Formats: sequence, C-alpha cells, structure tokens
Amino acid sequence: MIGSTLNHYEILRKLGSGGMGDVYVARDTKLGREVALKVLPAELTASPEARNRFAREAKAVAALNHPGIVTLFSIEDADGVHFMTMEVVHGKTLAELIHKGGLTLEELFDIASPLADAISAAHQRGITHRDLKPQNVMVTDEGSVKVLDFGLAKLREEIPGKAMTELGGTVATEEGRIIGTVAYMSPEQAQGKDVDPRTDIFALGVLLYELATGERPFKGDTGISILSSILKDTPAPITDLNRRLPRHLGRIVKHCLQKDPERRYQTALDVRNDLEELREEVDSGELQAPAAEPEPTRTGNRVVLAARAVVLLAAAFVAVKLFDTGDATEGSGERVQIRLTKLTSQPGRKMFPTLSPDGKTVAYAWREGDKFDIYVLRVGGGNPINL
Repeated sequence: MIGSTLNHYEILRKLGSGGMGDVYVARDTKLGREVALKVLPAELTASPEARNRFAREAKAVAALNHPGIVTLFSIEDADGVHFMTMEVVHGKTLAELIHKGGLTLEELFDIASPLADAISAAHQRGITHRDLKPQNVMVTDEGSVKVLDFGLAKLREEIPGKAMTELGGTVATEEGRIIGTVAYMSPEQAQGKDVDPRTDIFALGVLLYELATGERPFKGDTGISILSSILKDTPAPITDLNRRLPRHLGRIVKHCLQKDPERRYQTALDVRNDLEELREEVDSGELQAPAAEPEPTRTGNRVVLAARAVVLLAAAFVAVKLFDTGDATEGSGERVQIRLTKLTSQPGRKMFPTLSPDGKTVAYAWREGDKFDIYVLRVGGGNPINL
C-alpha cells in the first residue's frame, strides 16, 4: 500500500490501524498537502454491514465542525477500495500521555475541558461516540485536543439494533450486542442496552479518572471481569489515589461515573462548565489544590513512626504532670487525683492511641515482628477488637 496511489493521493506512510480500517498519511497531489486516509480493509469491503458502518462514520464526522474533532474532507473509492480523507493530526494520544500517578492539575484541565466541549458539540448534533478511550483522543503538538474515530458512532435518527463487538467475539443480549471498548463502557453499554449521550459521559468519567490517577477505575484480568467491575464496583475516590487534587474534582468524576444514567451529568456541557468553574477557583486562589505529599522512603517511614511515638509519649507525660502536680487546683482547694489503668496485655508494641470523643473507646496500632494491626478497645474493659 505504501508508495501506491489511490485516485490523486500518494500514500506515504502508515499511521495506525483500527477496527474499521488502516490509517495512512498521504499526499494530495492536486492540492499539494498531506491528508490522512482511512482505508476500509479489503476483507471488510464485501460486508454490507462494514460498508454501512464506514459510511456512518463519514456521515457523523462530516456533520461536525469543531476544533476539538478531526475534520473530514471527503469519502471516496478507487477501484473498489473505499476510503475517507481527513486532516492529519500530529501529536500524541492520551494513551501515550497518561503516566503513573496521573497528570498535573494544570495538564488535566488543559485536556479535560476541551475534551468535554468536543463531546458536547457531537451530542448537540445528535451523535454519540460510543468508543471514547485514550487511543481515540489526541493532543496535538500545539496543545489542542482532538477526538478521533467515530466508527462506532450512533446517530440520533438510527433505530437501535445489533452491531459487532470489540470483545474479541460477540456477546449477545436481549436488546442487542455489546459494542465499544470494554474498559470504557457505561453499565448500560456493557449490558447491551440502548444508549444515549450519557454513555459518553460515563466514558469521559473513566478518562478523567485515568488522567487524574494514572489508573483505570474498573479493572480485571479478562473482558468479562472488567464488565463485572463496571456493573458492581465503586472505584476509590481519585483524591485517595492522588492527594494533589481538589476534592471537588473528585465529585465531578464521581458524578460522571454514576451507574444509573439518571444520576449522571445529563449533558457533557455541564461537565465542561463544572471543570472550567473549578479551574477558575483554583487559578484565583479561592480554592487551593492540596500540596503534593512527598513519597516517604522505607527509612523515612520508620523516622516518621518514631517521631510520632515520641510526640505521643511527650503528650502523655505533659498530661500526667498537669493533672498530678501535687498542688491545689487554683480556686478550688481540692487536689486532682489521677489513677492509671493498664488497658492492654498483648506482647509487642502498642502505638498511636486515640481516644473516642465520648472517652469510652480507644483505638491503637499493635505491632509484633512483621505483623501490624489496628485494634479498638472499650476503656471500661473487655477484649480488644481487631479491625
């Protein structure tokens, strides 16, 4: 294919492949510019369903005119080869940009707000993407966000029906078949139910979670186990995994990831507005993002534990001196008597005692060798409960 010509397009190099075709960079010899060619593979050309999906993608992209969505130039065929021409996007996909620990807050805002805006523009034209994932979102060399690959897009006028799955096979349900990429599916999509733009909002929530933490919210060893996690599991808050993030960002992500579509954001525009409002609050200083906590080393952990133990011992000593000085309490003429009662008899070290507000229960850490546990004990007596 490389070096060959389709109509007046000279194919220069391959960019990548997807479920609905291979993508090449080509030179438009008429206009003297580079374009991206998405070519329907020969094995799919004979399939009416594949050709319809290919045409649907072209129709979806052609209906959109937004800086955050790849621009379609034409849909053509040459000697039975079906292809579409689009703008070439130079940059990196989110799959290349996401790293362990997540992006900085500024980087996240730079991507998340325009991404939500692009999705909102598609929804306003009656188009649900249905396959939002890091590989289908690019950040250009200039820093702009581009949404790609509308091959699984659903147009508003379509009648819900069956379609191919990308699970490596077909998973039939009563209402249809699962389509999309497993880790980024909404619960209703995972069950093969009819979907609407709110399924993209769930996928956007998964992307935001991954941008913020470097981890996916729903995990599993197989496609089925990931689907099960999407349907049943509640992911850890992003602020538990990345303490640099403001809590309100966690609420935005959580709102996107509601399993019931009625409880999610109802429009991507609302997501964009909340993200921009949060950014304004952070930039103005009205809302301070938490400072990053340095990752302690193993030795550092020991130092911190020892320091805390010293502080607690010092606090206990001060408390005893205050309450048992042997002097009369000022103005009362009475002495304060302190009685010390031993609460624990376990071997090993007991550390970090914390009294409950009502003074009836104490929680503490217990360590013996490599074993480290948390216990709760009634001050009045009884057996400690291992948490």
